[in-house]
Amino acid sequence: MVPDLSGSATPSEKRRQGAQLVLDAAVRVLVRDGLDGLSVRRVATEAKFSIGAVQHHFSTKEALLVAAAEHITAQFQTRATALTRQVLDQEGPIAAFEAFCQLLANSAPSHFADSQDTTASIIWLWYAAKSTQPGAVADAFTAGWSQTENYLTTTISELFPKVAAKQEAAHLLAVLDGLAIARSTEPVRMPLERAAALVRRHINYLQHLNDS
Repeated sequence: MVPDLSGSATPSEKRRQGAQLVLDAAVRVLVRDGLDGLSVRRVATEAKFSIGAVQHHFSTKEALLVAAAEHITAQFQTRATALTRQVLDQEGPIAAFEAFCQLLANSAPSHFADSQDTTASIIWLWYAAKSTQPGAVADAFTAGWSQTENYLTTTISELFPKVAAKQEAAHLLAVLDGLAIARSTEPVRMPLERAAALVRRHINYLQHLNDS
């Protein structure tokens, strides 16, 4: 559905919808053209907006990158919440946790989401590349992944109380991050089925540690 940018929308709705269109365009540019291709001008062309209209929302390339990553992350969180609730009701908490990990690794089952869509992984990869330099992008990137690691730590401590949750969360996040990168950059070497099996193996490993 195309957002209503006509006179029937309120000014605040127009701003929100305009920012949404800009972010969708920024994501497309990043996936297609990479970080070097991201610019206010190119995003304006992609969104069919004026440069001034884009700058009204995001004045710099860095602001666009951070906002695009946050935009994709919000979409991921929505998908993750729906998926884990569905699996929790049907199969229980450990299966729900695995489903979340599969989604983070870009190996979620195709019946729930487009398993071949690596958009989120590509955006996060460019985000990580820019985060190698100190600044606002690096700070935002660190905060986001710290939040993810904290979530994994909490969940592991609840599901597998006998394991060292903080250490295992760091280990698991490294595995999932690596798989997501491989899924987006080397899909032949790391097809969905292989990535999904590796995630499942790690969940089984946690269960084994807990039961030992």
